[in-house]
Amino acid sequence: MADEKSPVDEEGNETSAKTAETEVPDETLEPETSEANDSAQSGEDVGADTASAETQIEELKESVLRAQAELLNVRRRAERDVENAHRYAIEKFVKDLLAVLDSMDRALELAKTTEGFDAAMLEGTEMTHKLLMDTAAKHGVEAIDPVGAPFDPQEHQAMSMVPSSDHEPNTVMAVMQKGYKLEGRVIRAAMVVVTQAPAN
Repeated sequence: MADEKSPVDEEGNETSAKTAETEVPDETLEPETSEANDSAQSGEDVGADTASAETQIEELKESVLRAQAELLNVRRRAERDVENAHRYAIEKFVKDLLAVLDSMDRALELAKTTEGFDAAMLEGTEMTHKLLMDTAAKHGVEAIDPVGAPFDPQEHQAMSMVPSSDHEPNTVMAVMQKGYKLEGRVIRAAMVVVTQAPAN
């Protein structure tokens, strides 16, 4: 009886062994699935890291471009400041010279309106005035003498308003003192008399 049971037990053992053998592949599939999940997770991490790196690269590129633009602007401002410094270096000298030009203008006006003034003296004064103005013009100095021109608040300073029916309103009727510009920049506005429409 024991011998008869032993094959059964052996068969049972064999059956359990076969069952164990058939169960082994199921158990071995679990690590493979875990590895696949790990690989997928690793792929997602790599993709996220790549996207983050690309974003950082773009940000760095933008920072570099902004820095280059700012450097270019600073360089242009410095060049412009240097150019203006050279261009307007004589501004203080020209402002001091304006008193001499004003005196020459008054002397010529007086000589022309005074009866019996020496003609040779008048001619010499006119030549001196012209030489002075030509020399100033070589260095970028330009007179503002706007008689008959429309009033320009950028270049003119209205000293008085005079009603006039012979001129358009806001027209410079007379210049009390000439203005001057240096390289296109107004260093002294012209003092002028401006017309306005009559009251009636």
